Amino acid sequence: MIINDKKLHMITKALDNSLRIKILYYLEANNQSNVSNLMNYFETSQPNISRHLKILADANLVYSEKDGQERIYQLSDNHVSQLLGTLKTHIND
Repeated sequence: MIINDKKLHMITKALDNSLRIKILYYLEANNQSNVSNLMNYFETSQPNISRHLKILADANLVYSEKDGQERIYQLSDNHVSQLLGTLKTHIND
C-alpha cells in the first residue's frame, strides 16, 4: 500500500495539538457544532477555534456546511470516529 505523504503530513499536523484532538472528540460526542458552541465549551476565542477548525478541515478530518450565517462542523466520516476510538484505547492502555 502506498501512503500519500502530503495527506499523512496534514493529518499528523492536525493531530499534533491537544485542543484539536479535543475538538474532534467533542464533535464525535455531539455529532456537530458551530464555532460559538466550541468557543464557549473550550473557553477560547473565535479566531483560535476557527484556526484549529481550518487545520482539521484541511486534513479532511472535519467538514462544514453553511446554515444561514454560521457554519456547522462535523467529523468527515466514520474513519475519523474509528481513529479517535483507536487513539482513546491506546491512551487508556
